[in-house]
Amino acid sequence: MVLTRSVIVCALLMVLSWSASGAVVSFDLSTEFSGATPPVGAAPWLNATFDDEGSLGSVILTLTTTNLTGTEFVSEWMLNLDTALAPADLQFSSPTTTGSFDDPVISTGVDNFKADGDGYFDIKIAFAKSGGTSKRFGAGDAVEYTIAGIDSLTAHSFDFLSAPGGGDHGPFPTAAHIQGIGDTGDDSGWITDVPEPATLSLLVLGGLAILKRRRR
Repeated sequence: MVLTRSVIVCALLMVLSWSASGAVVSFDLSTEFSGATPPVGAAPWLNATFDDEGSLGSVILTLTTTNLTGTEFVSEWMLNLDTALAPADLQFSSPTTTGSFDDPVISTGVDNFKADGDGYFDIKIAFAKSGGTSKRFGAGDAVEYTIAGIDSLTAHSFDFLSAPGGGDHGPFPTAAHIQGIGDTGDDSGWITDVPEPATLSLLVLGGLAILKRRRR
């Protein structure tokens, strides 16, 4: 049996598409990295999950306040995108919410958002800071978006590290600012999911490969 070049190319594309889809990427934010006050409850305090449900071009993002307690709430949540893709092309659906908080405001831009001086991120989800507990993204709340706008988008498209920001920590795949911590609710801190050493090495190598490809 003789395979033509077009058949081989189509087969390779199918394999690549299959291997890139059907993924779930989940981040448990369980480390306070800014040297401030961590949330009171048991870690992880937050979770971000990306699920492409086995198809390219559409990813479901779910953000949950896994173990926030009392008056604690999220004011900002930062995420990253594959450096080969454009954050401005991302399209977010209307949110599906659990809780009574105000709808957050989503902003995108290449390395546009800095988390406590420790890295630049591509996506910022800003939640209400005032108005009391009913307006804030706090204990027991969750929000879900369908993200589209890029044909090659998968869950792994968001499994990237922040760009260096000049701080002593990082890089990180995500970061969030928690406020309302402590007996008086006056404390706050930045939390993240710290990658395992093996995962970190793979992400760094992937970033170097992308930079090399761009230079060519």
